Amino acid sequence: LHQVLGHMDDVVLVKIINLQGADLSTGDTAVQLMALSEAWVKEDCSYGIVPNTEEDLCEPLAVALEGEKIVAYIFGHFYEQQNNTSNIPKGCRCFSVDELYVQPEYRGQGIGKDLFRMLEEKVKHSCDCITLTTSTKNYKSILKLYIEELGMCFHSAFLFKQTGNKEGKLCE
Repeated sequence: LHQVLGHMDDVVLVKIINLQGADLSTGDTAVQLMALSEAWVKEDCSYGIVPNTEEDLCEPLAVALEGEKIVAYIFGHFYEQQNNTSNIPKGCRCFSVDELYVQPEYRGQGIGKDLFRMLEEKVKHSCDCITLTTSTKNYKSILKLYIEELGMCFHSAFLFKQTGNKEGKLCE
């Protein structure tokens, strides 16, 4: 699966790849993904995110490439629902999106949507639902992307407010 998109002045290729780097001639897929993960942490746009190690990366994985450079990625894992919930029954085969990241200069151009849709196409015959949890500080953009544009359903929200009993800032 691959799709060529016209983004910015360059062509960005969105495709499913394997972690061994066979699809990238430089063979540094994991190195690039971990560098992007580090960049995400430095952006400070999500609560509690830590940089990936090579062990954190899993397949299926889709990337957006500008030449051989990965500019965005999405990956996740399959799981079986362990208990009944209000909307997912016990035993349901699910796919969880672990991470979706697009470099800041490529945002707002549909690359994240394209990556999600490509991964959805890849996994939809192997699961009953796609799930994700997000800890973004920009909740409005996440709701717009996942609910309005990608058709996901909103299930719950975990909100918090700092009481002042602990030094340091927990939320902004």
